[in-house]
Amino acid sequence: MIAMVFALALILALVVGPLVWRLRADRRHARAEALLARVRSAVNRRFRGESMLSIEVHPPTLGRPGRVVLSTPHGYEWLAEEAWPVVAAEVPGSWELVVRPARAAEREDLARAA
Repeated sequence: MIAMVFALALILALVVGPLVWRLRADRRHARAEALLARVRSAVNRRFRGESMLSIEVHPPTLGRPGRVVLSTPHGYEWLAEEAWPVVAAEVPGSWELVVRPARAAEREDLARAA
């Protein structure tokens, strides 16, 4: 009798465990996508249209807080500077806000591409 209950509990754990994990992961991703939409909308209002500012949102995991990454092409760094206050107002306090610097294409990189 105890073996049967133990086996049933093990089977339920193997079925229900991954489902619960997937539901939590889906909720995290949905919250990150909602934050991305709010941030992108605020940036578009700031610039009165689309810009070359790239926005990435990574949901939080067990060991890492959520992260919002801003990046621009080389020569358009001023976009990140202009958007900084608007984005910082939208990002929750427990999340990281990262501005990735643009990297200029060097001669070696251009030679490899050709």
